[in-house]
Amino acid sequence: MPFPDLVSQLTRRQIESMAQSFAERELVSNNEREELVRRSNEYLDAAVEKGLTPKMSYRGRAAGVTLKAIRDIGLQISETDIARAAGFDKKSMAINTSIIDALLKDPKSP
Repeated sequence: MPFPDLVSQLTRRQIESMAQSFAERELVSNNEREELVRRSNEYLDAAVEKGLTPKMSYRGRAAGVTLKAIRDIGLQISETDIARAAGFDKKSMAINTSIIDALLKDPKSP
C-alpha cells in the first residue's frame, strides 16, 4: 500500500475512534457522531487536495479536521477533549489545527 494511502486510512480510523469516544462519554448523540465523521472526512479530503502531505501525523490530521468539523457543526466539545481523544496535549493540538485551518481557508476570505 502506498504511504499516502496508509496515512489516509489511519487518519480515517482515528476520526472514527475520536467520534466514538465522544459518543461514549455522551458529548455527542449518535446522529451528531455520524455527522462529525462525515464532515471530518470531507475536510480531510479537501486538505489533502490542497496540499496536506503525509508527513503530518495521522493523529494530527484527525485532530485538526475533527476540530474544524466540531466548530462548524456547533458541537460543545472542548479543545482539551479533542486533544485527549487524539492523544495530544493542548499545544500540539493548536499546531495541528493551525496547519489544517491554513489549508482549508477560503482564498476569498481576508
